[in-house]
Amino acid sequence: MPTLIREDGFEVRIYTLDHPPSHVHVANAGAVVKIDLSTHHAIEIVGSISDRDVKRAEQLVARHTQFLKQEWEKLHGGREGNRKRS
Repeated sequence: MPTLIREDGFEVRIYTLDHPPSHVHVANAGAVVKIDLSTHHAIEIVGSISDRDVKRAEQLVARHTQFLKQEWEKLHGGREGNRKRS
């Protein structure tokens, strides 16, 4: 699970064996927010995190969407339903 971005206390990760739809996991102070790369909205929250920090995580992902989508495609293939195979 590479950490792709570290910014303002957030760490943005993509898990190598993850599933579609394309998304990232944003960790902050023990909580993890799963954010869809197409909508930039939180689709799952694990742990305790303020609404303000969820919004900040969504904005962080939105600012870096192009880069994060490229990294998702490197790990999982170009199409939503396909994983890259070794």
